[in-house]
Amino acid sequence: DAAGKAALLLGAGGAARAVAFGLLQAGASHLVIANRGLERAERLAAELSSRFGPRAQAVPWKELSAAAGGCHLIVNATTLGMLHGPGEGQTPLPARDIPRGALIYDLVYNPLETPLLREARKAGAGVVGGLTMLIYQGAAAFELWTGRPAPVDIMFQAARKALSTWGT
Repeated sequence: DAAGKAALLLGAGGAARAVAFGLLQAGASHLVIANRGLERAERLAAELSSRFGPRAQAVPWKELSAAAGGCHLIVNATTLGMLHGPGEGQTPLPARDIPRGALIYDLVYNPLETPLLREARKAGAGVVGGLTMLIYQGAAAFELWTGRPAPVDIMFQAARKALSTWGT
């Protein structure tokens, strides 16, 4: 539940944009957006502020650790940590910068436990991985195209199986 909570969003691309709108629609009290390119984060923050009021702000990527301090929710919408990606094995935040008791949601789904999620566990934070979002996006598309309920359990099984063999 984002209502009344401060959130930090890592990234300013398409997925980050969807997350940002969702968080502010759900009543997040404040949203800090950090992106490797500050200009893109500033554009997103300005668009959000014009729609939701002054609850969004952009910060430079180098200020990420400081920005995390007062947040209840941190969402990674970058590719950092993605298996076979340019930031494979990397985490945007070390455990020391993750608030104890915060919820960390990493949209990266491969590996299932990303470096960020490992650091979050060390910090005593709650964690949610990206596989859930991936599956439910697929389920929504399945239902839209077929008009039938999506076999979510089967989709989870198939995704876990595929991901377990991806790196081999």
